[in-house]
Amino acid sequence: MGLPELEVRCWTCWGNGVIPVEDHGQMMECPECSGVGWIPTEDGKRLLAFLQRHLAVDADEEEQ
Repeated sequence: MGLPELEVRCWTCWGNGVIPVEDHGQMMECPECSGVGWIPTEDGKRLLAFLQRHLAVDADEEEQ
Protein backbone atom coordinates (compact mmCIF):
# COMPACT_ATOMS: atom_id res chain seq x y z
CA MET A 1 0.00 0.00 0.00
CA GLY A 2 1.45 3.32 -1.04
CA LEU A 3 0.93 6.54 0.85
CA PRO A 4 -0.37 9.61 -0.97
CA GLU A 5 2.05 12.40 -1.72
CA LEU A 6 1.66 14.96 1.09
CA GLU A 7 3.82 17.76 -0.29
CA VAL A 8 5.55 18.86 -3.48
CA ARG A 9 8.69 20.88 -4.05
CA CYS A 10 7.92 24.59 -4.47
CA TRP A 11 8.04 25.51 -8.15
CA THR A 12 9.19 29.07 -7.43
CA CYS A 13 12.29 28.37 -5.29
CA TRP A 14 12.82 24.70 -6.32
CA GLY A 15 12.70 23.58 -2.69
CA ASN A 16 15.32 26.03 -1.37
CA GLY A 17 12.90 28.31 0.49
CA VAL A 18 14.65 31.44 -0.77
CA ILE A 19 14.75 33.33 -4.06
CA PRO A 20 17.19 35.98 -5.29
CA VAL A 21 16.24 39.64 -4.99
CA GLU A 22 16.65 41.38 -8.34
CA ASP A 23 18.62 44.39 -7.05
CA HIS A 24 21.81 43.22 -5.35
CA GLY A 25 21.88 39.45 -5.56
CA GLN A 26 20.60 39.10 -2.00
CA MET A 27 18.19 36.33 -1.07
CA MET A 28 14.69 36.67 0.35
CA GLU A 29 12.13 34.20 1.70
CA CYS A 30 10.06 32.63 -1.07
CA PRO A 31 6.56 34.16 -1.01
CA GLU A 32 4.98 31.04 -2.54
CA CYS A 33 6.03 28.56 0.18
CA SER A 34 6.82 31.01 3.02
CA GLY A 35 10.43 29.86 3.10
CA VAL A 36 9.67 26.18 3.67
CA GLY A 37 10.58 24.98 0.17
CA TRP A 38 7.63 22.59 0.01
CA ILE A 39 3.91 23.08 -0.62
CA PRO A 40 1.32 20.68 0.85
CA THR A 41 -0.91 18.76 -1.56
CA GLU A 42 -4.65 18.43 -0.94
CA ASP A 43 -3.96 15.24 1.05
CA GLY A 44 -1.25 17.06 2.99
CA LYS A 45 -3.62 19.94 3.78
CA ARG A 46 -6.22 17.50 5.11
CA LEU A 47 -3.61 15.81 7.30
CA LEU A 48 -2.40 19.17 8.63
CA ALA A 49 -5.97 20.24 9.42
CA PHE A 50 -6.57 16.93 11.23
CA LEU A 51 -3.42 17.32 13.32
CA GLN A 52 -4.16 20.96 14.14
CA ARG A 53 -7.68 20.09 15.28
CA HIS A 54 -6.52 17.32 17.56
CA LEU A 55 -3.42 19.09 18.85
CA ALA A 56 -5.53 22.17 19.62
CA VAL A 57 -7.97 20.02 21.61
CA ASP A 58 -5.08 18.65 23.68
CA ALA A 59 -3.73 22.15 24.30
CA ASP A 60 -7.16 23.41 25.41
CA GLU A 61 -7.57 20.49 27.82
CA GLU A 62 -4.17 21.16 29.41
CA GLU A 63 -5.08 24.82 30.07
CA GLN A 64 -8.24 23.86 31.98
